[in-house]
Amino acid sequence: MIKFFRKIRQRLLSENKFSKYLIYAIGEIILVVIGILIALQLNTSKENKEKSDLGYKYLTEMKQEVQSDLFILDSRIRMLKKSIKNQEEALNTKNIATLPLDSVLMIMDRPNIGGFEISELTFNKMKNLGLTALSNNDSLNSKINAYYNKSLAFFKKAMNFTIEKYHEYSHYLAYVEESIDYSHKDYEFPSLYNQSKPSLDSVNRINRIKYITSLKGRNLILDDLDRKRYAMRTLNLMLERSVTLLKSIYQDLKIKNPQIDP
Repeated sequence: MIKFFRKIRQRLLSENKFSKYLIYAIGEIILVVIGILIALQLNTSKENKEKSDLGYKYLTEMKQEVQSDLFILDSRIRMLKKSIKNQEEALNTKNIATLPLDSVLMIMDRPNIGGFEISELTFNKMKNLGLTALSNNDSLNSKINAYYNKSLAFFKKAMNFTIEKYHEYSHYLAYVEESIDYSHKDYEFPSLYNQSKPSLDSVNRINRIKYITSLKGRNLILDDLDRKRYAMRTLNLMLERSVTLLKSIYQDLKIKNPQIDP
């Protein structure tokens, strides 16, 4: 092809047809420019397809992570809701002094609401690759950034505070408050005690009631209940935002893959 165009140029020059040569040269330049533009367009289309495929892959991974987080959030909410309900019902009794040990234990129930984190694996991979978006949908991209940069930041801060207070209070009950004995609950080594388990349970019940009805005990228990309610609101808020994000991701993935599981 190059030899063909070279021969045409040489023939026009040899025939001294400068005007035709000039028109030919301009046409050749235009053809070269068009060729470059087509190559750039093809390269851009290829890059866009690669970005689209990568975005779909990461969105799929993000959907799976959010789904997994939802199950954990839901289990923590159920556990905390049950603990709050039992504690409120026991505290609402007419006479705490008449409560059996099981009900007294409910007032001081300490469910472990920690031990998990919202996954940021895919979002961090996205940032490390310099990707600012996973979709052509600007609304979805905004939701993803708001979810991980704002909602998750608040969630971690709130839950870290709650879990820190949980550990502080648990440590106080186990190692500082001498009237409450946690060690005999399994009664694995009877030689450590000078009483039978029923007798120890009876003493522990009385001591717990004294603690609950004391000024300090009452204040600590009510503070603990408030923190549980705060944690409950925080978990529910994160659950709602996770569900909203999951629905948006699903709708975007469905455009590319109508057969995707809901």
